[in-house]
Amino acid sequence: MNIWKQSAVQVIFGLSVVISQQGFLSPASAAVVATADDPTRDLSKEDRKKISFKVWVNSPTAKFLKHAESRNNCKSTGGKGKYQGTWQVTKGFWQKYGGTKYAPKASKASCLQQDRVAYRGWLDRGWSPWPPAKKFKP
Repeated sequence: MNIWKQSAVQVIFGLSVVISQQGFLSPASAAVVATADDPTRDLSKEDRKKISFKVWVNSPTAKFLKHAESRNNCKSTGGKGKYQGTWQVTKGFWQKYGGTKYAPKASKASCLQQDRVAYRGWLDRGWSPWPPAKKFKP
């Protein structure tokens, strides 16, 4: 698999992957780089704290989920009103992660406010509140 034609690729958390002169990665190295493509995946709760909001919200998984959950529609409502907003969160999720400081329910908050609440939920629980994340391969 010809990925890059340079001598090294900087990977998350300061690790480096050395690439041969031909520009090919070994299968093991390709797996490391694939994980680096989305630094929000498969992290412990402690490691999630190292991921900034900006990195998280622009990650392939976040972008995929926003589209999968609501077609990136901040006003979306699903499940007969049970799920609200871009991230299709429940009332309990919205309350637990501070959403009510912005609006009574997610679909009434701005897109940025919804992203911030979802990020707080992700810091606590990872991608588990969003089942489509399990199927997504960045």
